Amino acid sequence: MIKGTRVFILATSSLIILVFLYLALRNNSLSDNELSTIYVTLQGSPKYRHYKIKSSDYSDIILKTKEYKREFKITAMEYKATDHRSLQKNIVSGEKIELKVKKSEVGDLNGSTIWNNYNNVYGLGKNGQNYIEIELRNKFSDEDSKWSYFFIFIGLVMLPYAFIKRKPLISMDKAITTVAVIGLLIMLFTNIP
Repeated sequence: MIKGTRVFILATSSLIILVFLYLALRNNSLSDNELSTIYVTLQGSPKYRHYKIKSSDYSDIILKTKEYKREFKITAMEYKATDHRSLQKNIVSGEKIELKVKKSEVGDLNGSTIWNNYNNVYGLGKNGQNYIEIELRNKFSDEDSKWSYFFIFIGLVMLPYAFIKRKPLISMDKAITTVAVIGLLIMLFTNIP
């Protein structure tokens, strides 16, 4: 194998391993001391939105408030951890509610950004009842990061090919394909999300 190709394989496999190792091992949980509670009045009832980008379905809940120009959204793991029945039944237009946002984002709740023009909501409550369960959100986030181990394994399969000087017995594309199929079957049968 050509030296430039081996260096490329070494760099690519190392990058895959390091990036996905970081994603797999990072702490995805949110604690109450990272969140700040703000009190707002709803301009309208919470609006559910479902949309599709290519083959992926996305859902979020949009909250418009009197106090802030930018709307608030419950998305991703927070959406999954929401008690939707209670929220639709008990949260209506004109009510005062509590929203939990990250402390680092409190100063920018009205600011305009290029990336997104909404504020993320990590908790929602009214009269002592929480509609987003933070522990459940943390569990969903941790389960979601388990996919990273699959890519770490692919990077580990690629790594030895950087050190092989002659033609290997099994080509790298066949090895990666085999690992990918076996990994997906394991995920399918062990119910890893």
